[in-house]
Amino acid sequence: MKMKRVLSIGLVLLLAVAAMATAGGGAAKSGGTTGGVTTIRVWSNDAHNKLLYDQLVEKFNAGIGAQQGVKVEYTVYGADYDQVMNVALSSGKEPEMFKGVSNLGNFQREGKLLPWKEIPGIDDILKNQEPFHLVDSSIFQGEIYTVCTAGWSTGFHYNKSLLQRVGYSAPPKTWAEFEDAAIKISKLEPGKIYGYAIPLAFAPGFREWMLEMAAAPSVGHMYYNHTQVKYQFADFTPYLEMISRLREAKAIFPGMENLTDDQMRAHFADGNIGFILGGGWNVGVLYDQFPFGGGTTGSPANALGWDYASLPVQNSNQTFAVPVFSGGDKYVSAQVRNDKDKLAKIGHVIRLFEGDEIQAESFTAGYGMPLRGDIVAKAAPAARPQWSAYGQSSPIAIVVPPMPHDFLAPEGADMTAVLSQILTGQVAIANIRAALTDLDRRYNAALEQAFQRGVIKREDYTNPNLEALFRRK
Repeated sequence: MKMKRVLSIGLVLLLAVAAMATAGGGAAKSGGTTGGVTTIRVWSNDAHNKLLYDQLVEKFNAGIGAQQGVKVEYTVYGADYDQVMNVALSSGKEPEMFKGVSNLGNFQREGKLLPWKEIPGIDDILKNQEPFHLVDSSIFQGEIYTVCTAGWSTGFHYNKSLLQRVGYSAPPKTWAEFEDAAIKISKLEPGKIYGYAIPLAFAPGFREWMLEMAAAPSVGHMYYNHTQVKYQFADFTPYLEMISRLREAKAIFPGMENLTDDQMRAHFADGNIGFILGGGWNVGVLYDQFPFGGGTTGSPANALGWDYASLPVQNSNQTFAVPVFSGGDKYVSAQVRNDKDKLAKIGHVIRLFEGDEIQAESFTAGYGMPLRGDIVAKAAPAARPQWSAYGQSSPIAIVVPPMPHDFLAPEGADMTAVLSQILTGQVAIANIRAALTDLDRRYNAALEQAFQRGVIKREDYTNPNLEALFRRK
């Protein structure tokens, strides 16, 4: 019965994709050519920036597109996007260009994707984004299939009024200052206001955004060290000891085990938390989804408002690069190779979606954070000042290569469980290093097994230069 239901769902999706591909009955609607104009279909699930992208597509179609005989048909799907795209790719009904989906590596191995070296007119784009290519994201089996243009690091969002009430005129720059400020804030109105919060229900996100990303500029590597080709959780001991001291001082918002990221941000917006951690997307969230103070305190000139700050570090005399997570953007169907007209023109569409203009416009509108500092520098200032501050706060950043976590099967509790145990006090502060050392032992054993069994390739998770890049000044 279950298999029949799965097949039925697949058939419905397949019919839906076929119907969309042939809607309207015209050749242009299916990515063909009509009256000398070639239609290139682009599919995505990026609803957050649809308004901006629709405007840029309209501008393109009326300008460069009209001149070059290209029309972009841009479609944004909802939560069903991954299913629709997987069915479309499996059935050969995919559009000419599309945002990445799950199972992309398998589709590449099946020859469904077009290497960008075959596309004329985009050499400058490939060169400009070259420092940010990622294995199994923009590069598969040594070939470039897309580019990475935007990424996310993490930072502090802080309540300016609470910080001022405990005697700080500026956000903390060191872990010691942060610990001091968070504890003092929690004593302003005990039981109502807390210095910090960690949403453990946001799993595994909390282990990355609230722990790994927050500590890496002081540690000099991620949990997995690509240069040493091994896990080094134990190096994060001082940071977890500091967070554990905040818990024991009752400076962390209670009920972290069941606290979600949205709930944390809502409590912060209500003025009940001094500091929260998260990606730059929180800027939009605190204006639109959970308006801080009811939506009237976004201005940095407002003493009762909130602002963004760079991460505090353990030692201000020894800092490392800020890690950034990124991924490939739009991919091109291998079917384009068989249509000389589309192949000759799709480079214009790649320039529309991956070029400097859209990256700068996305930054200014608050939708995307360019990986390239030169884009941020020349873009118009964002309407929301915290977004500009976020973009300009990490002049030294490093795009993190893929991690092997998901391919490993370590004995015992996994990293998310162990980190949760530490944060909730199930591991005494004095025993944190031992717990992380044991995690290193188990994960490194699982890593070697994965290498030996061919589950993953050692060279795909090795970067001899990454530690040096973290040490850039």
